[in-house]
Amino acid sequence: MRMRSLLLPGPAALLALVLAARLGMSPLKHFDLFFHLAGGRFVLEHGFTRVDPFSVTGTAGWVPHEWGFGVLCVLLIRWLGAGGPALLVAALVSANVLLLWKALGRAASGHRGLLALAVLGTVLLVQAPTWPQERPFHVGHLLFTVAVLCVQSWRAGNNRILWVFPFLGAAWANLHGSWPLGPALLGAIAVGSVLDAPGPESRRRAVRAVAFSVAAFLAAGLGPDGPAIYLYPLHHSVLESTQGINEWRPLDLNLSWSWAYLALAGATLFAVGGAPSRKVAILLPAAVLGIAAIKVQRHAPFAAVLLALALLEHATRSPVAEAGPAWRRTVKRLDGALAHWSARARGTPWPALVLAALATTHVMNPTPVEQGVKRAHIPLGALDALRGLPPGRVLNPFVIGGLVSFFAGPDYKVFIDSRNDPFPLAIHQDYDKLVWGEPGWEEALAKYDPDYLLWKVENPGNILLDNLRARGGWREQARDGDYVLWVRERPAATTRP
Repeated sequence: MRMRSLLLPGPAALLALVLAARLGMSPLKHFDLFFHLAGGRFVLEHGFTRVDPFSVTGTAGWVPHEWGFGVLCVLLIRWLGAGGPALLVAALVSANVLLLWKALGRAASGHRGLLALAVLGTVLLVQAPTWPQERPFHVGHLLFTVAVLCVQSWRAGNNRILWVFPFLGAAWANLHGSWPLGPALLGAIAVGSVLDAPGPESRRRAVRAVAFSVAAFLAAGLGPDGPAIYLYPLHHSVLESTQGINEWRPLDLNLSWSWAYLALAGATLFAVGGAPSRKVAILLPAAVLGIAAIKVQRHAPFAAVLLALALLEHATRSPVAEAGPAWRRTVKRLDGALAHWSARARGTPWPALVLAALATTHVMNPTPVEQGVKRAHIPLGALDALRGLPPGRVLNPFVIGGLVSFFAGPDYKVFIDSRNDPFPLAIHQDYDKLVWGEPGWEEALAKYDPDYLLWKVENPGNILLDNLRARGGWREQARDGDYVLWVRERPAATTRP
């Protein structure tokens, strides 16, 4: 019986198994990965710098706050080839699914039946759009779930678990910009716990938890960014250029996952409203982050976790009478069967075994990055042609700046890239003028004085191409799918000042 339990995967383990296999075998495709790779490689080779090494326009300074993710991906590529970042994402997503299931089980007092599974599914629907993207917010999702498990343990009486938070804060701050959520969660839970159970002992525990929350926040400054990291999340969020990025915009009802989030929020309100008592400890952070996610959709994957916990902590399970309607008896049997399956299943190592098998395959036969990318998304031909030309300034679209920095190298200075914050607002405004052919685009072009143009031919890219074609002074060097590489034709005696 024990051996069968060890081999039997539960519902979350089965899902994690599928995700591990699918994501672990996916080609690299997201543009942002490559500026992380370029940054990680630069840090390994040259160390840290506040001067942007990839452009001449990034005069606001480089804050490589997610340098740990880039360095980790570079090291994995050296060991596993192109499969390294994909396996990292697969491991992070799979581990998050398994730990979420554990956290939801605790919130449901150990009864992981139909309601817990439905709530898990809804949370994962909110997070699912991020899965195909090789970006560091997978680390943020996982570490947030770890923080949730820690506060659950603390609420159950484990005071020693608080020592995890300073270490969590230090690691998290060097991997993903969502790190303030860890200290904020602990502090909000501590305040809420006093409101739930006033008394001297409750206050003493809460004060200690708040102290560890502050320690976790301060520990974030132990990284190479130092104290500058404390204000960076706020500074980045209020940048005018940030407001134009999709994930920093309000919840978009044209996206299906937004409706899943709203459905979860509505179900949580219903469960809380029908509960005989309310637990402020979970409601306080869930309400704050839940509202913030409506304003900034980037917060929704984190807020969904807290809404799910609040729902399960307040949901009441009334026993279904045997003489009730047939559908209720059927639901009760299914709920009991699922809860029994979840309680018996101990086969959580299966996703890890799949990832280990894939890692072994890559170790034995690592795939070069150029062969492991999704060719339809990455203009490798144009990038290779650029690399064969003398270093210079490259006028490029926002999304492929990281591709230029990684595949061609930092000597090819991009105009802009999706790091966003190193570039002053004036550069973003000049970029919009160039893209849309707005008045002042010629002055923006002359100010940057590019040697090369790596641009997309599709609308609106054709606007700049048509304008430059009419002016003359450029020749096409290479064409790769939707992208073209043009070279500036300069007089032989012309030199850059």
